[in-house]
Amino acid sequence: MADRELPVHLYGHHIGTLTDAADGRPILRWNPAGKWRLNSPVLSRHLRVGVEDSDATESFFGNLLPEGVHLDDLARETKTSSKDLVGMLAVVGADLAGALRIGEPRDAIDPEPLTAGELRELLRRAPGYLVGGGGSALPGFQRKLTLTRDDGVWIRGNGRVASTHILKPVNPDFRAAVDAEAYCLALARHVGLTTFDARVEDIDDLVVLVVERYDRVRTESGAIDRIHQEDFAQALGLAPGGDEKFQWRQPAANLAAIAEQLDADATVFAPGTDKEQLLRYVTVNVACGNTDAHAKNFSLIHDADGRTRLAPLYDITPLGLRFEASQQMSMTVNGIWHLADVTAVDLAVEATSWGIDEHRARDIVDDTLARLTDATYAVPAHDSIEKHTPGYIRGQAQNLAAGKPARLDTTTPPMLMPRLGTPQPRVSRGRPDGGQYDHRDRPESDITLS
Repeated sequence: MADRELPVHLYGHHIGTLTDAADGRPILRWNPAGKWRLNSPVLSRHLRVGVEDSDATESFFGNLLPEGVHLDDLARETKTSSKDLVGMLAVVGADLAGALRIGEPRDAIDPEPLTAGELRELLRRAPGYLVGGGGSALPGFQRKLTLTRDDGVWIRGNGRVASTHILKPVNPDFRAAVDAEAYCLALARHVGLTTFDARVEDIDDLVVLVVERYDRVRTESGAIDRIHQEDFAQALGLAPGGDEKFQWRQPAANLAAIAEQLDADATVFAPGTDKEQLLRYVTVNVACGNTDAHAKNFSLIHDADGRTRLAPLYDITPLGLRFEASQQMSMTVNGIWHLADVTAVDLAVEATSWGIDEHRARDIVDDTLARLTDATYAVPAHDSIEKHTPGYIRGQAQNLAAGKPARLDTTTPPMLMPRLGTPQPRVSRGRPDGGQYDHRDRPESDITLS
Protein backbone atom coordinates (compact mmCIF):
# COMPACT_ATOMS: atom_id res chain seq x y z
CA MET A 1 0.00 0.00 0.00
CA ALA A 2 2.89 2.36 0.76
CA ASP A 3 3.91 2.28 -2.91
CA ARG A 4 0.72 4.00 -4.09
CA GLU A 5 1.56 7.55 -5.12
CA LEU A 6 -0.85 9.84 -6.96
CA PRO A 7 0.53 13.11 -8.34
CA VAL A 8 -1.71 16.06 -7.49
CA HIS A 9 -1.87 18.95 -9.96
CA LEU A 10 -3.52 22.32 -9.35
CA TYR A 11 -3.87 24.69 -12.30
CA GLY A 12 -1.39 22.47 -14.12
CA HIS A 13 1.30 22.67 -11.40
CA HIS A 14 2.48 19.55 -9.58
CA ILE A 15 1.89 20.56 -5.96
CA GLY A 16 2.32 17.23 -4.22
CA THR A 17 1.66 13.52 -4.03
CA LEU A 18 -1.30 11.79 -2.40
CA THR A 19 -0.09 8.57 -0.83
CA ASP A 20 -0.47 6.28 2.17
CA ALA A 21 1.16 7.16 5.49
CA ALA A 22 2.86 4.52 7.62
CA ASP A 23 -0.41 3.93 9.50
CA GLY A 24 -2.27 3.31 6.23
CA ARG A 25 -4.17 6.61 6.25
CA PRO A 26 -3.93 8.95 3.26
CA ILE A 27 -1.57 11.90 3.41
CA LEU A 28 -0.56 14.67 1.00
CA ARG A 29 3.20 15.01 0.62
CA TRP A 30 3.91 18.49 -0.73
CA ASN A 31 6.24 19.02 -3.66
CA PRO A 32 9.10 21.20 -2.31
CA ALA A 33 9.71 22.72 -5.74
CA GLY A 34 6.19 24.12 -5.97
CA LYS A 35 5.41 25.18 -2.40
CA TRP A 36 6.48 28.79 -2.33
CA ARG A 37 5.84 30.21 -5.77
CA LEU A 38 4.90 33.90 -5.75
CA ASN A 39 1.10 34.36 -5.93
CA SER A 40 0.64 30.61 -6.08
CA PRO A 41 -2.97 29.36 -6.04
CA VAL A 42 -4.48 28.17 -2.79
CA LEU A 43 -5.36 24.50 -2.49
CA SER A 44 -7.28 24.79 0.77
CA ARG A 45 -7.88 27.11 3.70
CA HIS A 46 -7.48 24.12 6.03
CA LEU A 47 -4.96 21.88 4.29
CA ARG A 48 -2.36 24.62 4.06
CA VAL A 49 0.85 24.57 2.05
CA GLY A 50 3.47 22.46 3.77
CA VAL A 51 1.08 20.85 6.26
CA GLU A 52 1.35 17.06 6.07
CA ASP A 53 -1.46 15.74 8.24
CA SER A 54 -3.77 12.78 7.66
CA ASP A 55 -6.83 14.36 9.29
CA ALA A 56 -6.54 17.46 7.08
CA THR A 57 -5.83 15.28 4.03
CA GLU A 58 -8.89 13.09 4.64
CA SER A 59 -11.09 16.14 5.16
CA PHE A 60 -10.05 17.88 1.96
CA PHE A 61 -9.79 14.93 -0.41
CA GLY A 62 -12.62 12.91 1.16
CA ASN A 63 -15.00 15.83 0.68
CA LEU A 64 -14.33 15.68 -3.07
CA LEU A 65 -16.30 12.43 -3.25
CA PRO A 66 -20.01 11.58 -2.96
CA GLU A 67 -21.74 10.78 0.31
CA GLY A 68 -23.82 7.93 1.67
CA VAL A 69 -24.97 5.18 -0.68
CA HIS A 70 -23.54 7.04 -3.67
CA LEU A 71 -20.05 6.66 -2.22
CA ASP A 72 -20.73 2.93 -1.97
CA ASP A 73 -21.93 2.95 -5.58
CA LEU A 74 -18.76 4.72 -6.66
CA ALA A 75 -16.63 2.21 -4.77
CA ARG A 76 -18.36 -0.66 -6.59
CA GLU A 77 -17.94 1.04 -9.96
CA THR A 78 -14.24 1.63 -9.33
CA LYS A 79 -13.70 -1.81 -7.73
CA THR A 80 -12.34 -0.27 -4.54
CA SER A 81 -13.47 0.09 -0.95
CA SER A 82 -15.49 3.12 0.13
CA LYS A 83 -12.84 3.57 2.84
CA ASP A 84 -9.98 3.55 0.31
CA LEU A 85 -9.65 7.24 -0.51
CA VAL A 86 -6.40 6.88 -2.45
CA GLY A 87 -7.76 3.93 -4.42
CA MET A 88 -10.92 5.74 -5.50
CA LEU A 89 -9.13 8.95 -6.43
CA ALA A 90 -6.68 6.93 -8.52
CA VAL A 91 -9.65 6.08 -10.75
CA VAL A 92 -11.84 9.20 -10.59
CA GLY A 93 -9.30 11.99 -10.13
CA ALA A 94 -9.25 13.19 -13.75
CA ASP A 95 -12.29 15.49 -13.48
CA LEU A 96 -13.17 16.61 -9.97
CA ALA A 97 -14.71 19.73 -8.51
CA GLY A 98 -12.41 22.70 -9.05
CA ALA A 99 -9.05 22.71 -10.86
CA LEU A 100 -7.57 19.62 -9.22
CA ARG A 101 -6.36 16.67 -11.24
CA ILE A 102 -5.26 13.63 -9.28
CA GLY A 103 -3.42 10.59 -10.56
CA GLU A 104 -1.29 9.68 -13.52
CA PRO A 105 -2.23 11.12 -16.94
CA ARG A 106 -4.96 9.13 -18.65
CA ASP A 107 -4.44 7.20 -21.84
CA ALA A 108 -5.16 9.33 -24.86
CA ILE A 109 -8.81 8.57 -25.60
CA ASP A 110 -10.63 11.11 -27.73
CA PRO A 111 -13.78 12.68 -26.29
CA GLU A 112 -16.94 10.93 -27.49
CA PRO A 113 -20.10 12.70 -28.63
CA LEU A 114 -23.07 10.85 -27.17
CA THR A 115 -26.05 9.65 -29.13
CA ALA A 116 -29.51 10.11 -27.65
CA GLY A 117 -29.57 6.44 -26.70
CA GLU A 118 -26.17 6.59 -25.00
CA LEU A 119 -27.22 9.65 -23.04
CA ARG A 120 -30.41 7.95 -21.89
CA GLU A 121 -28.43 4.92 -20.72
CA LEU A 122 -25.99 7.07 -18.76
CA LEU A 123 -28.83 8.92 -17.08
CA ARG A 124 -30.61 5.69 -16.17
CA ARG A 125 -27.56 4.25 -14.47
CA ALA A 126 -26.41 7.45 -12.77
CA PRO A 127 -24.48 7.74 -10.52
CA GLY A 128 -22.23 5.29 -12.34
CA TYR A 129 -18.79 6.80 -12.94
CA LEU A 130 -17.15 7.68 -16.26
CA VAL A 131 -13.68 9.19 -16.09
CA GLY A 132 -13.72 12.81 -17.16
CA GLY A 133 -17.31 12.88 -18.22
CA GLY A 134 -19.93 11.31 -16.08
CA GLY A 135 -20.81 9.74 -12.82
CA SER A 136 -20.85 10.87 -9.26
CA ALA A 137 -17.27 11.85 -8.51
CA LEU A 138 -18.82 15.11 -7.35
CA PRO A 139 -19.74 15.40 -3.67
CA GLY A 140 -23.31 15.23 -2.44
CA PHE A 141 -26.23 12.90 -1.75
CA GLN A 142 -28.14 13.41 -5.02
CA ARG A 143 -27.80 11.24 -8.10
CA LYS A 144 -25.77 13.18 -10.61
CA LEU A 145 -23.39 12.85 -13.50
CA THR A 146 -21.06 15.28 -15.25
CA LEU A 147 -20.75 15.77 -19.00
CA THR A 148 -19.42 18.31 -21.46
CA ARG A 149 -21.77 20.35 -23.64
CA ASP A 150 -20.33 21.58 -26.93
CA ASP A 151 -22.37 23.22 -29.66
CA GLY A 152 -25.55 21.51 -28.51
CA VAL A 153 -23.99 18.05 -28.24
CA TRP A 154 -23.35 16.11 -25.04
CA ILE A 155 -19.80 14.75 -24.86
CA ARG A 156 -18.08 12.19 -22.68
CA GLY A 157 -14.69 13.76 -21.99
CA ASN A 158 -12.78 10.57 -21.13
CA GLY A 159 -10.45 12.43 -18.78
CA ARG A 160 -9.15 14.74 -21.51
CA VAL A 161 -11.88 17.37 -21.68
CA ALA A 162 -13.26 19.01 -18.55
CA SER A 163 -16.97 18.55 -17.88
CA THR A 164 -19.11 21.67 -18.18
CA HIS A 165 -22.47 20.59 -16.74
CA ILE A 166 -23.94 18.62 -13.85
CA LEU A 167 -27.00 16.52 -14.68
CA LYS A 168 -29.38 15.36 -11.95
CA PRO A 169 -31.93 12.86 -13.30
CA VAL A 170 -35.17 12.05 -11.46
CA ASN A 171 -38.29 10.02 -12.07
CA PRO A 172 -41.12 12.17 -13.53
CA ASP A 173 -43.04 11.64 -10.28
CA PHE A 174 -40.50 13.97 -8.66
CA ARG A 175 -40.61 16.60 -11.39
CA ALA A 176 -41.75 19.36 -9.03
CA ALA A 177 -38.59 19.01 -6.95
CA VAL A 178 -36.22 19.72 -9.83
CA ASP A 179 -38.50 22.42 -11.27
CA ALA A 180 -38.46 24.10 -7.86
CA GLU A 181 -34.66 23.96 -7.66
CA ALA A 182 -34.31 25.35 -11.18
CA TYR A 183 -36.77 28.11 -10.30
CA CYS A 184 -34.87 29.08 -7.15
CA LEU A 185 -31.61 29.18 -9.09
CA ALA A 186 -33.29 31.37 -11.71
CA LEU A 187 -34.44 33.72 -8.93
CA ALA A 188 -30.92 33.88 -7.54
CA ARG A 189 -29.54 34.66 -10.98
CA HIS A 190 -32.16 37.37 -11.49
CA VAL A 191 -31.13 38.91 -8.15
CA GLY A 192 -27.45 38.68 -9.13
CA LEU A 193 -26.29 35.96 -6.74
CA THR A 194 -25.46 33.26 -9.29
CA THR A 195 -23.62 33.40 -12.60
CA PHE A 196 -24.58 30.07 -14.14
CA ASP A 197 -27.50 28.67 -16.07
CA ALA A 198 -29.84 25.98 -14.74
CA ARG A 199 -32.69 24.35 -16.62
CA VAL A 200 -34.92 21.29 -16.62
CA GLU A 201 -34.94 18.99 -19.65
CA ASP A 202 -37.15 16.03 -20.49
CA ILE A 203 -34.88 13.24 -21.71
CA ASP A 204 -36.73 10.08 -22.62
CA ASP A 205 -38.64 8.96 -19.49
CA LEU A 206 -36.53 11.06 -17.11
CA VAL A 207 -36.69 14.63 -15.93
CA VAL A 208 -33.21 16.11 -15.68
CA LEU A 209 -31.96 19.21 -13.90
CA VAL A 210 -29.07 20.50 -16.00
CA VAL A 211 -26.76 22.90 -14.17
CA GLU A 212 -23.88 24.77 -15.76
CA ARG A 213 -20.67 24.38 -13.73
CA TYR A 214 -19.41 27.67 -12.31
CA ASP A 215 -15.94 26.13 -11.84
CA ARG A 216 -15.50 25.81 -15.60
CA VAL A 217 -14.84 28.67 -18.04
CA ARG A 218 -14.77 28.38 -21.81
CA THR A 219 -12.05 30.52 -23.38
CA GLU A 220 -12.24 32.43 -26.66
CA SER A 221 -10.38 29.57 -28.34
CA GLY A 222 -13.04 27.11 -27.18
CA ALA A 223 -10.88 25.42 -24.55
CA ILE A 224 -12.41 24.70 -21.14
CA ASP A 225 -10.48 26.04 -18.16
CA ARG A 226 -10.91 24.56 -14.70
CA ILE A 227 -11.36 27.01 -11.79
CA HIS A 228 -10.39 25.73 -8.36
CA GLN A 229 -13.07 25.67 -5.69
CA GLU A 230 -13.32 24.42 -2.13
CA ASP A 231 -16.53 23.87 -0.20
CA PHE A 232 -16.71 24.90 3.43
CA ALA A 233 -16.69 21.35 4.72
CA GLN A 234 -13.17 21.28 3.30
CA ALA A 235 -12.26 24.83 4.34
CA LEU A 236 -13.37 24.17 7.93
CA GLY A 237 -11.67 20.79 8.09
CA LEU A 238 -14.87 18.79 8.64
CA ALA A 239 -14.85 15.01 8.44
CA PRO A 240 -16.24 13.75 5.10
CA GLY A 241 -19.18 11.52 4.31
CA GLY A 242 -21.41 12.05 7.34
CA ASP A 243 -23.47 14.70 9.10
CA GLU A 244 -20.57 16.94 10.17
CA LYS A 245 -21.64 19.47 7.52
CA PHE A 246 -24.67 20.26 9.72
CA GLN A 247 -24.34 22.57 12.70
CA TRP A 248 -26.59 20.36 14.82
CA ARG A 249 -23.99 17.60 14.46
CA GLN A 250 -20.80 19.67 14.31
CA PRO A 251 -21.02 23.07 16.06
CA ALA A 252 -18.02 24.30 14.05
CA ALA A 253 -20.17 24.17 10.89
CA ASN A 254 -21.78 27.57 11.43
CA LEU A 255 -22.27 30.81 9.51
CA ALA A 256 -19.84 32.79 11.66
CA ALA A 257 -17.11 30.26 10.92
CA ILE A 258 -17.82 30.62 7.20
CA ALA A 259 -17.78 34.42 7.43
CA GLU A 260 -14.46 34.31 9.26
CA GLN A 261 -12.89 32.77 6.15
CA LEU A 262 -14.06 35.66 3.93
CA ASP A 263 -12.47 38.99 2.98
CA ALA A 264 -9.07 37.90 4.31
CA ASP A 265 -7.30 40.28 1.92
CA ALA A 266 -9.56 43.27 2.58
CA THR A 267 -7.99 46.64 3.45
CA VAL A 268 -9.27 50.12 4.26
CA PHE A 269 -8.66 51.05 0.63
CA ALA A 270 -10.12 47.82 -0.77
CA PRO A 271 -12.83 46.62 1.63
CA GLY A 272 -14.11 43.14 1.06
CA THR A 273 -17.65 42.39 -0.06
CA ASP A 274 -17.85 38.63 0.42
CA LYS A 275 -19.36 38.83 3.90
CA GLU A 276 -22.07 41.09 2.52
CA GLN A 277 -22.63 38.62 -0.30
CA LEU A 278 -22.89 35.81 2.24
CA LEU A 279 -25.60 37.79 4.03
CA ARG A 280 -27.51 38.02 0.75
CA TYR A 281 -27.15 34.25 0.30
CA VAL A 282 -28.49 33.54 3.78
CA THR A 283 -31.38 35.95 3.27
CA VAL A 284 -32.38 34.24 0.02
CA ASN A 285 -32.04 30.78 1.57
CA VAL A 286 -34.37 31.74 4.42
CA ALA A 287 -36.96 33.39 2.16
CA CYS A 288 -36.87 30.42 -0.23
CA GLY A 289 -37.31 27.92 2.60
CA ASN A 290 -33.98 26.25 1.90
CA THR A 291 -33.36 24.36 5.13
CA ASP A 292 -30.50 22.39 3.53
CA ALA A 293 -27.95 25.23 3.40
CA HIS A 294 -25.14 23.31 5.13
CA ALA A 295 -21.35 23.68 4.98
CA LYS A 296 -21.03 21.87 1.65
CA ASN A 297 -23.52 24.24 0.04
CA PHE A 298 -21.25 27.25 0.40
CA SER A 299 -17.88 27.37 -1.37
CA LEU A 300 -14.76 29.42 -2.03
CA ILE A 301 -13.15 30.00 -5.40
CA HIS A 302 -9.35 29.98 -5.37
CA ASP A 303 -8.15 31.74 -8.50
CA ALA A 304 -4.90 30.90 -10.27
CA ASP A 305 -3.30 34.17 -9.09
CA GLY A 306 -3.72 33.26 -5.42
CA ARG A 307 -6.83 35.34 -4.74
CA THR A 308 -9.82 33.79 -2.96
CA ARG A 309 -13.47 34.80 -3.25
CA LEU A 310 -16.91 33.51 -2.35
CA ALA A 311 -18.40 31.20 -4.97
CA PRO A 312 -21.85 31.85 -6.46
CA LEU A 313 -24.92 30.67 -4.59
CA TYR A 314 -25.98 27.12 -5.52
CA ASP A 315 -28.18 24.19 -4.44
CA ILE A 316 -31.24 26.22 -3.43
CA THR A 317 -34.37 24.18 -2.83
CA PRO A 318 -37.61 25.26 -1.07
CA LEU A 319 -37.68 22.25 1.24
CA GLY A 320 -39.66 24.18 3.85
CA LEU A 321 -42.67 24.23 1.52
CA ARG A 322 -43.05 20.46 1.47
CA PHE A 323 -45.95 19.07 3.45
CA GLU A 324 -43.82 16.67 5.50
CA ALA A 325 -40.72 18.86 5.72
CA SER A 326 -38.91 19.79 8.90
CA GLN A 327 -38.39 23.51 9.43
CA GLN A 328 -35.05 22.95 11.19
CA MET A 329 -32.23 24.67 9.35
CA SER A 330 -28.80 23.20 8.73
CA MET A 331 -27.22 26.26 10.37
CA THR A 332 -28.71 28.68 12.86
CA VAL A 333 -29.40 32.34 12.13
CA ASN A 334 -28.79 34.43 15.26
CA GLY A 335 -29.14 31.24 17.29
CA ILE A 336 -32.51 30.32 15.76
CA TRP A 337 -32.94 26.81 14.36
CA HIS A 338 -36.53 27.01 13.09
CA LEU A 339 -36.66 28.64 9.66
CA ALA A 340 -40.21 29.93 10.01
CA ASP A 341 -39.21 31.89 13.15
CA VAL A 342 -36.38 33.86 11.54
CA THR A 343 -36.91 37.62 11.09
CA ALA A 344 -35.02 40.30 9.20
CA VAL A 345 -33.66 41.50 12.53
CA ASP A 346 -32.21 38.03 13.13
CA LEU A 347 -30.53 38.12 9.73
CA ALA A 348 -29.01 41.53 10.46
CA VAL A 349 -27.89 40.60 13.97
CA GLU A 350 -26.28 37.42 12.63
CA ALA A 351 -24.34 39.56 10.16
CA THR A 352 -23.18 42.01 12.83
CA SER A 353 -21.53 39.06 14.58
CA TRP A 354 -19.39 38.72 11.44
CA GLY A 355 -18.32 42.38 11.63
CA ILE A 356 -20.85 44.00 9.29
CA ASP A 357 -22.24 47.34 10.50
CA GLU A 358 -25.79 46.94 11.85
CA HIS A 359 -27.35 49.58 9.60
CA ARG A 360 -25.48 48.28 6.59
CA ALA A 361 -26.62 44.74 7.38
CA ARG A 362 -30.27 45.79 7.54
CA ASP A 363 -29.96 47.68 4.25
CA ILE A 364 -28.54 44.57 2.59
CA VAL A 365 -31.32 42.37 3.95
CA ASP A 366 -34.04 44.82 2.87
CA ASP A 367 -32.54 45.26 -0.60
CA THR A 368 -32.19 41.51 -1.11
CA LEU A 369 -35.78 40.85 -0.05
CA ALA A 370 -37.09 43.56 -2.38
CA ARG A 371 -35.10 42.15 -5.30
CA LEU A 372 -36.24 38.62 -4.53
CA THR A 373 -39.88 39.68 -4.32
CA ASP A 374 -39.60 41.39 -7.71
CA ALA A 375 -37.97 38.28 -9.14
CA THR A 376 -40.89 36.06 -8.11
CA TYR A 377 -43.12 38.15 -10.39
CA ALA A 378 -40.64 38.24 -13.25
CA VAL A 379 -39.23 34.71 -13.48
CA PRO A 380 -41.53 32.12 -15.12
CA ALA A 381 -42.41 29.00 -13.17
CA HIS A 382 -43.18 25.56 -14.57
CA ASP A 383 -46.77 24.32 -14.32
CA SER A 384 -45.69 21.73 -11.74
CA ILE A 385 -44.79 24.44 -9.19
CA GLU A 386 -46.57 27.59 -10.37
CA LYS A 387 -49.43 27.42 -7.86
CA HIS A 388 -47.28 27.23 -4.75
CA THR A 389 -43.54 27.84 -5.03
CA PRO A 390 -43.46 31.47 -6.28
CA GLY A 391 -46.15 32.54 -3.81
CA TYR A 392 -44.46 30.74 -0.93
CA ILE A 393 -41.14 32.46 -1.57
CA ARG A 394 -42.79 35.82 -2.22
CA GLY A 395 -44.87 35.55 0.95
CA GLN A 396 -41.90 34.69 3.13
CA ALA A 397 -39.84 37.51 1.59
CA GLN A 398 -42.67 39.99 2.18
CA ASN A 399 -43.13 38.82 5.76
CA LEU A 400 -39.43 39.27 6.46
CA ALA A 401 -39.44 42.72 4.86
CA ALA A 402 -42.41 43.70 7.06
CA GLY A 403 -40.56 42.73 10.23
CA LYS A 404 -42.50 39.51 10.73
CA PRO A 405 -41.20 35.95 11.06
CA ALA A 406 -40.76 34.25 7.70
CA ARG A 407 -43.67 31.85 8.18
CA LEU A 408 -46.85 32.33 6.17
CA ASP A 409 -49.86 33.31 8.26
CA THR A 410 -52.06 30.30 7.59
CA THR A 411 -53.21 27.30 9.57
CA THR A 412 -53.47 25.22 6.39
CA PRO A 413 -50.24 23.62 5.13
CA PRO A 414 -49.25 25.72 2.09
CA MET A 415 -49.04 22.71 -0.24
CA LEU A 416 -52.69 21.84 0.52
CA MET A 417 -53.95 25.26 -0.57
CA PRO A 418 -55.35 25.75 -4.08
CA ARG A 419 -52.91 28.61 -4.72
CA LEU A 420 -50.39 30.80 -2.97
CA GLY A 421 -50.35 34.35 -4.30
CA THR A 422 -51.22 35.75 -7.69
CA PRO A 423 -50.70 33.95 -11.02
CA GLN A 424 -47.50 34.74 -12.88
CA PRO A 425 -45.54 33.81 -16.03
CA ARG A 426 -45.43 30.07 -16.58
CA VAL A 427 -43.53 27.63 -18.72
CA SER A 428 -45.47 24.47 -19.48
CA ARG A 429 -42.34 22.64 -20.63
CA GLY A 430 -38.64 23.32 -20.61
CA ARG A 431 -37.12 25.66 -18.11
CA PRO A 432 -36.81 28.96 -16.38
CA ASP A 433 -33.42 29.64 -17.96
CA GLY A 434 -31.88 31.70 -15.23
CA GLY A 435 -31.55 34.85 -17.35
CA GLN A 436 -32.98 38.31 -16.89
CA TYR A 437 -36.68 38.79 -17.52
CA ASP A 438 -38.83 41.84 -17.99
CA HIS A 439 -40.78 42.88 -14.92
CA ARG A 440 -44.53 42.54 -15.03
CA ASP A 441 -47.08 44.67 -13.24
CA ARG A 442 -47.29 43.87 -9.56
CA PRO A 443 -50.41 44.04 -7.41
CA GLU A 444 -50.20 46.56 -4.59
CA SER A 445 -51.52 44.15 -2.00
CA ASP A 446 -49.45 41.68 -0.03
CA ILE A 447 -49.57 37.97 -0.93
CA THR A 448 -53.08 36.57 -1.04
CA LEU A 449 -53.60 33.15 0.49
CA SER A 450 -56.46 31.43 -1.29
